[in-house]
Amino acid sequence: MPQEKTKSNGKAQLIRDLKNGTFVSLYIISGEESYLKEHYLQQLRDKVIDPVFADFNRIELEGKGLTPEQLTEAVDSYPAMSEKKLIIVTDFDLFKPPAGFSDMLPALLDDLPDYVCLVFYYDILEGKPDKRTKLYKTLQKVACFAEFTHMEERELVAWLERRARALGCSIAPEDASYMIFLCGNSMTNLAGEMEKAAAHTTTGEIKKYNIDAVCSPVLDAVVFDLTDAITAGKFERAVSLVGDLIAQKNNEVMIFTTITRHIQRLYAAKLCAEARAGEKQLMDMIGSKSPYYAKQLQTAARRVSLKWLRQAASLCAQTDAALKGSAVDRQKQIELTLLSMASAIKSNGMKSSRR
Repeated sequence: MPQEKTKSNGKAQLIRDLKNGTFVSLYIISGEESYLKEHYLQQLRDKVIDPVFADFNRIELEGKGLTPEQLTEAVDSYPAMSEKKLIIVTDFDLFKPPAGFSDMLPALLDDLPDYVCLVFYYDILEGKPDKRTKLYKTLQKVACFAEFTHMEERELVAWLERRARALGCSIAPEDASYMIFLCGNSMTNLAGEMEKAAAHTTTGEIKKYNIDAVCSPVLDAVVFDLTDAITAGKFERAVSLVGDLIAQKNNEVMIFTTITRHIQRLYAAKLCAEARAGEKQLMDMIGSKSPYYAKQLQTAARRVSLKWLRQAASLCAQTDAALKGSAVDRQKQIELTLLSMASAIKSNGMKSSRR
């Protein structure tokens, strides 16, 4: 199978293979959506080999410290009382293998026995492979690349609706979008937050107030609230949120990086509004898959001026340099910057309002 087709359709091929019960010899599973990766890896564990004989026919190897001899032995040993054996290798740098692997891997992977199903499992494939190498060309020919990225918002909304029904509840699409906005787009995290919201509702319907009552907001959502507080003239609220984030062991530089990114996104939303560009253009500009988030940005951007956003961006740049420089009191530095932003709101004569 040509590489472009393999890489683009790898996820679909893996799902199809699991449905049909026929498996290729080599899968490379990667991507940022851990929930789906682990789900399909578990499906391979359950379906490639008979669970009764799993102890004999499933080998799981940690990539760090793996030797060529260990991998070769795992591949060459025959399955016991089974047609197949499953070998899972986690966090092995396949495109930049350790010394000793470069020469043997292409030959090994190009001639895997029919009884082997070998899986390389990653969080994210880092860097670009060298397309000139024999290993790369071998992978083009024999590997199924199944990459699991975060779902689009509409897909997540439908999934949350199904999760709610499985828990004996219901959730409206708008409230599901709000949960994604508040809790992020990690399916692992959302599954846990949905269980909390389902346990909280007394009506069988999961509403925004149930979500606010028990769900834990991600950093981006807190920073959205924090910036709202600044533009609404509620400096004390903003400072309180910074204190809460630091108490939760969030790094000060990461907090401020998120604040800076949010100001930049507000600036993008303001420019889009002035150019009469729509929600889709804004999503493309900021690299977001969430129409709900884009709408919230558009609403927030209407409350501030371009002049204030430029001032805020300049303050962010100055503070970023200070935070990464000498040993300053980082929390106080962030609070002083927020105070300067709040003062600029007043001096620009903008009216306070709430989202």
